[in-house]
Amino acid sequence: MKKILLVFLLALLGYFSFSFDYVFLFIADGMGIPHMQLSNMYKQYLYTDQLHMLELPYYGMVETSSINGVTDSAAAITAILSKEKTYNDRININPDDEKILPITYELKKRGYKIGVITTNTIIDATPAGAYSFVENRRDYQEIMQDLLESNFDLFIGGGKAYFKDRNTKEYGYLYTEELSKIPFPGNEIVMLYYGNFTFLTDDPKRVTLEETLNYALSKFKGSPFFILIEGGRIDHAAHAHDTYSLINEILDFDNAVKVAIDFYKQYPQETLIIVTADHSTGGLSLGDGFLALNKLQPTEFSYEKLISTFNQSKNYEEFQEKLGLTLDLEKEFYDTKNSEENVTYQSPIIKSFYEALNDAVGINWSTFGHTLDYVPLFSNVPFDKNIISNNEIFSIFEIY
Repeated sequence: MKKILLVFLLALLGYFSFSFDYVFLFIADGMGIPHMQLSNMYKQYLYTDQLHMLELPYYGMVETSSINGVTDSAAAITAILSKEKTYNDRININPDDEKILPITYELKKRGYKIGVITTNTIIDATPAGAYSFVENRRDYQEIMQDLLESNFDLFIGGGKAYFKDRNTKEYGYLYTEELSKIPFPGNEIVMLYYGNFTFLTDDPKRVTLEETLNYALSKFKGSPFFILIEGGRIDHAAHAHDTYSLINEILDFDNAVKVAIDFYKQYPQETLIIVTADHSTGGLSLGDGFLALNKLQPTEFSYEKLISTFNQSKNYEEFQEKLGLTLDLEKEFYDTKNSEENVTYQSPIIKSFYEALNDAVGINWSTFGHTLDYVPLFSNVPFDKNIISNNEIFSIFEIY
């Protein structure tokens, strides 16, 4: 009897020991330490100001490996939210093929509002890590079903295409395609773009992460909450070595961090902010014997628009005129046109364009994939480890 009572008391203590009413988890998808450093240097160069995430007083580095070695986003977010490493492509499915619960479901049971925000589609790997259970991150139908059955309070992202024919009302959700001025009081799915968010490079008036987070805070006012905020397009720019778009996306992400910091100043004892990344992308290195940020050219198009313009151009002159190119890429243009392969960021015309821009600055990218590099972790709450495995993050802060 005493043993049963002790177990009950320990369980009760655990249930009431959660010490934060407001939790912000920021995931800068693909942002390694050099990516962060470059963005900070560029912001200092332009505005003589540093990234807001650097205002957070506690810093460490995160080891990101999956069971496969170099992680993907699915295994990484599973490790972060469910505290268990798994194989790539799996979302909240452990190596023994068993479902594992992310922290979001535990907090939902305790009365927390749960928000999931991303600049990717809402069913992409990182946001899906908050609510889904699939062996393959591309099982989008099952991921959508998990989202609808999660009963979470707010989803904001891209992905209109996936929700076009879904009856969200039967699952208790209002479906909308814009941020209203007055938040809807019930469960809500806000799909702002057909697919991923457009790059800020292509559309400076795009909805920002700052706007989406402010909307969530207005909606959750007066309630405890857990909000996952992903800067998903950071990773895409890094894959393509599109340095200028990368910086734009990190600065947008960082402006949302400022929203959380301002909130924390109002509720310093009740708020936890975690800013980290799921992995690093592209093998970015700064300085090839020199680093000339003044030669980092702002462009009016991302690699996506570059590819789209290429596909729509019949000849090099048309392509050059549409983009206002001063580089001589005629050979690469026709090498790519004459190839039977689909145009990607690894095609000669795209690859050569960004190599020329990056070489002038002294920036190098060593891969088009993910790497095992450490990623940064910032917080307003102290922790006692300098290098943290990604599946330890919510243990070191004693979340539960």
